[in-house]
This record gives sequence, structure tokens and C-alpha cells, in this order.
Amino acid sequence: MTKSRIKFGALLAVMLIMSMAFVSAASAQEQVPSINTKEIEIKEKAMQNLASDVDYAKNSEKATKIRKVIEKQMKADIEHVFQDKVKDVKTKTEDLQTGDVQILAYDSVYLGTDKTFSNADYGTYGESTWGLAPWFYGSDYYLSSKKAEASSVVGPGGYGGAGAWSMVGKQFYISGTGSQTANIRMAGHMNGLTSAAVGGSSSTEINLVLWDLTTGTEYRTPIYSKSHAALGWTPVDRDFNNGVAVNLESQHYYIALLEVITDAATYGIGGGGSDFGRFDGDSGEEVWYSDITVDF
Repeated sequence: MTKSRIKFGALLAVMLIMSMAFVSAASAQEQVPSINTKEIEIKEKAMQNLASDVDYAKNSEKATKIRKVIEKQMKADIEHVFQDKVKDVKTKTEDLQTGDVQILAYDSVYLGTDKTFSNADYGTYGESTWGLAPWFYGSDYYLSSKKAEASSVVGPGGYGGAGAWSMVGKQFYISGTGSQTANIRMAGHMNGLTSAAVGGSSSTEINLVLWDLTTGTEYRTPIYSKSHAALGWTPVDRDFNNGVAVNLESQHYYIALLEVITDAATYGIGGGGSDFGRFDGDSGEEVWYSDITVDF
């Protein structure tokens, strides 16, 4: 009888420890924000504050105007970064004599020979805001994971917006002689959300961009594009494989880039979000590429 009681007591103790561990794990799990937590919160608060006489369609038009001001500023910032890179290459190559010589630390691609890159060695990012509203925004790039993250989540309420952008990619130099058309292909994955609630506005752009740093020419093709005004909720979680055809020239320097541009704005009680990064307090939203191929 005594042995049975001891075994029963030990069993109860084990069950108690396991239940405590389960509760502790569940509590820890509840404390971790899920994907789109901030957007759901903004949407619910905006709907609670919605009055019957609010013309949120008109408010969304005003929010879109604010958002486009931010978008224009960000694209001007990206162009400025591009031109700075062009000037840098020009400065370093202006004394170069004739001959097939690579003077910058860019990986070489021989004209006419396919090459695949599975790394990243260049990145840049930036943000912009206008007006006054609750906003949660940020951007960054990660060379080791070939990842570009950007988030712009605004609201609920206010008169303003925020934008964030990020780029990551591979620098290379074309050796050989002459020129030849190639398809610059990028394969990767995207996970994020574009949303708007009660008069908000949002926009997401994900692009494959090629910079010719020798001539200052830019080539681009869209990978993903989405916008919302007034009300909208579009998540995306999928692979991509996109390319752009370019006439590559020998002795030119290039950068192939994954570009993520997000912006959102609100006018009144609503909110908006373009969330492809961890900067609104949650995690899991991201855009990354696995490889870039120069395919002649």
C-alpha cells in the first residue's frame, strides 16, 4: 500500500510540473506579438471611433495625397543615393587607362558567360515622415540573409504619414569586350501586409532594380505592387522569380538590387499600413532573395 501511494504521489508531482511548464510556455507565447498585431489594433480602434457622418472616402483621398508626398520624397532620396554611387565610380575610374582592368572590389562577370550570385555585398535604406500622427516605421538591410525590410504603419487617427524603404543586392563588373543582352533574374520570397482602415491610405512597391554605375542608367521591373485607400487588407506570403533584360557592356560596373518601398498615411480617425519589416513591434514580415543570375 505504501509503495502505491508513493508512486501515485510521484505521478501527481510530475503532472503538476508538466502543467506548470505548459502554462508558463503558453504565457510566454501570448506575450510575443503575432504578425499584423499593430494593424489589427489600429483597425479595431478606428472602427470603434467611426461616426455615422464621417466621410471616410473623402478622408482617404486626403490621406492618399499626404502619402504621395512622402513617396515622392523617398524616391528622390533613392535617386540621390544612386547618383552618389555613380559619382563614386566615376571618381575612382577617371584615371583608368585603356584595357580590361577591374579597379573596384566588384565580382567579375565575363561577357557572354552566365553567372549566379548567392550573396549580397551592398545595401542602403531610409525613412520619411510628414504631418503628425501615431506612426511606427523603420527600415534596414541584412547582407548575410540578403534581406530588405521596411515598415510604415500609421494611426489610428491624425493628419500625416510615414514611409520607409530598403535595398539590398550584388555589385559586379563586366569583363571582356563589346556588349550583349542578358536577363538579370532574381529569386526570393516576400511576406507582408498592405492595409487601410476608415480613411487611411497605403502603398507597397517591391522591385528588381539594376544600376549601371558607369553610365548612370537605371533599369527596373516590378516584383509586387499593392495599394489601398479607405478600407483594405491584403496579405502576401509567396515566392517570386523575376527578371529584366538589359544590354550589358564590358568594363561597366553594375548593382542588381532588391528594392522595398512602403508608405502609409491617415487623415482623421483611420489608419494605414505597408508592413514588410519588424519595425511596428511584430516580426515575420520580410523580403529576401536567394540568388541573382546574369543569364546571357
